[in-house]
Amino acid sequence: MDEECAFCSIANKTAGSKIVFQDEDSLAFLDSRPVFHGHCLLVPKQHFKTIMSAPDELVEKLFKNVKLLSKAVMDAMHCDGVLLIMNNEVSQSVPHLHVHVIPRKKGEVLKGFMWPRHPYESAAQMDTTQQSIVEAVSRLMH
Repeated sequence: MDEECAFCSIANKTAGSKIVFQDEDSLAFLDSRPVFHGHCLLVPKQHFKTIMSAPDELVEKLFKNVKLLSKAVMDAMHCDGVLLIMNNEVSQSVPHLHVHVIPRKKGEVLKGFMWPRHPYESAAQMDTTQQSIVEAVSRLMH
């Protein structure tokens, strides 16, 4: 763990977040500044700056969870697909390996890369989105 890393703080529960999935190796939470509602970040619990620095076995587990989370986000958000993004070094705003899972609907337009952002209107709306994804993950795992 890196004590100064925002995602390590979420992983070790010293910072709050809206967690939608976790297992022994990774966790996913709602992006606080989503491109579209349901936008999640999946991170390894251990601190690795980029995919290049992570062990192969962790990358394999992480991407199995990317697949699970992608299906759950599509189910929960009633969207047509997902956009997966991973920055490594360049444009990486938090220096901790993470994958963006962004719900997409046919016809939606992104004006530039990763904007405009669409913040949640309230904490209750964010809680409802979190619960929908948690329930979808649970359905897919059982």
